[in-house]
Amino acid sequence: MNAFQPYTAMPFYPGPVSVHPAVASVLAKDYAPPRMGEEYLECYRSVSTRLKVLLGTKEDVIIGTGEGMLVLWGALKSLLKPGDVVLSVGTGVFGDGFGDMAEILGCKAVKVSEPYDTTITEATLEKVREAIRIHRPVLMTAVHCETPSGTLNPLEELGRIKHEMGVPFFVVDAVASAGGAPVHADAWHADCVLGGSQKCLSCPPDMSFMSVSKAAWERISEVGYAGYDAVRPFERAMEDVMTHPYTPNWWGVAALDAGIRVLEEEGLENVFARHEAVARQCREGLAAIGIRLWTAPEAVNSPTVTAARIPEGWAWPDWRKALAAEGLVVGGSLGPLAGKVFRLGHMGTQADAKRMSMALETLKKILAR
Repeated sequence: MNAFQPYTAMPFYPGPVSVHPAVASVLAKDYAPPRMGEEYLECYRSVSTRLKVLLGTKEDVIIGTGEGMLVLWGALKSLLKPGDVVLSVGTGVFGDGFGDMAEILGCKAVKVSEPYDTTITEATLEKVREAIRIHRPVLMTAVHCETPSGTLNPLEELGRIKHEMGVPFFVVDAVASAGGAPVHADAWHADCVLGGSQKCLSCPPDMSFMSVSKAAWERISEVGYAGYDAVRPFERAMEDVMTHPYTPNWWGVAALDAGIRVLEEEGLENVFARHEAVARQCREGLAAIGIRLWTAPEAVNSPTVTAARIPEGWAWPDWRKALAAEGLVVGGSLGPLAGKVFRLGHMGTQADAKRMSMALETLKKILAR
C-alpha cells in the first residue's frame, strides 16, 4: 500500500473525504466471519470505547453499518412516538431537516430556524426558551457542524437550557465535526450524539455511530422500534456479537479502528489545532484573492469545512469543472444555497496545509483567466 495515492492532487470535497492510507491498508485485508471467534467483538469493543473520547461521553456508543443518515433516522425513530413534539434548532439545511424528518414520522415539529449564514446566538437561545415554555417538546435537535453552510454551532448553552427546562431528550448531529473539533456530548446534556465514518475519520461512507444515554436507552425500550436503523438491538452489542441485528461489517469497524488510531497517534489536541490552522489558512487565502465567505461576520466558522460564494461571472457547473480540470475537487451546497456556494472540506486527510496552499494558488490562477 505504499503506492496509495489520493484520487486527485487537491481533494477538498466536503465528504466523503480522501481515504487515509492506513484505512486503505486494513480494507485490503480479508477477515473471517465476524461471528466466528472473539476477534471481531474485541475490535468492536475497542472502537466503541475509543469513540467515547471523540464524542466527549462516558455513555454507551453503538456502531452501525450505513452512512451517517442511518443514525439520524435511527435516533429519531427509536426515541419518538407519533404525536410527540420535536423542537429543531436550525441554522442550516440539516438543522431544519431534523424537523422535516420528525414530521415524516408523524410528530409535530416546532422549528427555531435562523438564517443559514449564522450560528446560534443569545437571541436564538431566547427563542428556544420560549418554544420550550409553550410547546413542551419531548425531544430537541441541533447540528454541531452545519456542513452546507460551513458553520460550527456552539451548543453548551443550548444543552444547559435542555437540562434546566426539563426537555427529556436532546439529539445532536456531529457527523462533520467528530474527530476534527472538540465534541462534548455529556457537557451538552446530549442523549444521542451522531457521527459518521466518511468525514474526519477519513474512512469510506459505510459506517455510523452514536452515543446513547441511560435515559435514551429507557425510552428506546419503551418505544420498541424495530427496523434496520433501530438502536434497540445494539443494547448488548458489547457483550455478544450474536445480538447484532445484521451481519457485522468487520471491514468497516476495522477501518474506523485505523482512522481513530491515526488521530490518537497525532494527539487529539494536535488534530484539532491542525484543523483550525488549515481552516484559517483557507479563509484568509480566499479573502486575499477576493472570494467572499458565505458566512456572516459574527458567525462561527467550522474548522472542518469552509463555504464561500461562487465568484461573480461564474455558474456553479462551470466553476466546478474549471477547478476539477486543475485537480481541485470541491463541493457545491444544498437547498437554498445550491448554485450560490461552493465548499472546501478541510477535514481528516484533507486538513493539509501544503495541499491547501496548492488549492489557493489554483483558485487564484483560474480567477485570473
